[in-house]
Amino acid sequence: MTSTVAERIRSLRNVRPELPEPPERKAIREAAGLTQAQVASAVGVTAQAVALWESGRRTPRGALLGQYAEAVQTMRELA
Repeated sequence: MTSTVAERIRSLRNVRPELPEPPERKAIREAAGLTQAQVASAVGVTAQAVALWESGRRTPRGALLGQYAEAVQTMRELA
C-alpha cells in the first residue's frame, strides 16, 4: 500500500532525535575538547542552557533538540 505525502509528513513528527543521557553528553563534550560556551554558541543558546542539559535539569525542545542532538553526534565523532 502506498502512503500519501501527508501520511509521510505526519510520520516524521514522531521521529525524535537520539540524545544520550546527561552525564554522557558532558563526557562527549569534554572528550571533544570543547567548553559549554563553545557548544552553546554552535547551537545558538547560552552556556547556562548547555549546563542545564548536561545536568539533566532541563531537556532541549523543539528545533533546539535537533540542533543539540546533531552537535552531540558531531562531538562524538570528533572525540
